[in-house]
Amino acid sequence: MQKEAVWLQLKKLLIRCYRYMNLELSGKIALVTASSKGIGKAIAQGLATEGCQVIICSRDQDNLLKAAQEIASKTGQSVIPIQVDLCDKDSIKQLLEGITKQFSTIDIVVNNVGGMPYQRHYELNREDWQKSFELTFLSQVQIAEALLPRMKQQVWGRLIFVTAPAAKQPSMLIAHAQRASVVAYAKTLANELGEYNILVNSIFPSFAVTDRYYEVADEVARSQRSSREAVIQQWMKAVPLRRPATAEEVANLAVFLASEKASYITGTCIQVDGGFVKSLF
Repeated sequence: MQKEAVWLQLKKLLIRCYRYMNLELSGKIALVTASSKGIGKAIAQGLATEGCQVIICSRDQDNLLKAAQEIASKTGQSVIPIQVDLCDKDSIKQLLEGITKQFSTIDIVVNNVGGMPYQRHYELNREDWQKSFELTFLSQVQIAEALLPRMKQQVWGRLIFVTAPAAKQPSMLIAHAQRASVVAYAKTLANELGEYNILVNSIFPSFAVTDRYYEVADEVARSQRSSREAVIQQWMKAVPLRRPATAEEVANLAVFLASEKASYITGTCIQVDGGFVKSLF
């Protein structure tokens, strides 16, 4: 049994070494926001698997510490958990100050934020719109603008925005109106930062199985006086693959875009949606 355990560990090490050579991410410093669970956590674990030292953050301290321990245990990489409220600019400022004090550089930033509740236009007020703007757009701008100067200095960087296909094919009004703004911001940054070898891209995951996936299904079900199961069944009819994505399937794209294998990809919006978005571009 001891020999089998040693062989298993050696096999894992060889696989990791092989993957490092392919993606060239070993030793990079990465920040992934909203990463105590769901897609953010999967991206953080994917980057750590490739050899990155990862900073994760979340409002929920308990979930954050559990995620850090789990990712570190699975990957053998250093994981730094920092509690932050992405709705609060002062909390974000403290996060950024902590990062700049602890690290001389930052290589990869994955801007991932949660969504707003499912609401129709007549259910919204000015406060709802302001809260959505601060969470979905301004928080990402604040993080990007603070860390981009370090990427410029080293003439290398990756900035990835995790948004939603509704930036192309809107459905949830308040959240998705802001998602389109994020994509426009990312595209503009890509145009301006190319000369510094900083690549900026957006990812559109759709129907990825996370806690939020079920929360939205429940919100829609309540508004339609239906059930979670009926809502999900209706969603899947619009997906050619007839199934939702896993968080890991979304993370795989983020890790690739962070790597040297994606060295000529910038300013793009890539869907991980099983064919859900119906537009040609």
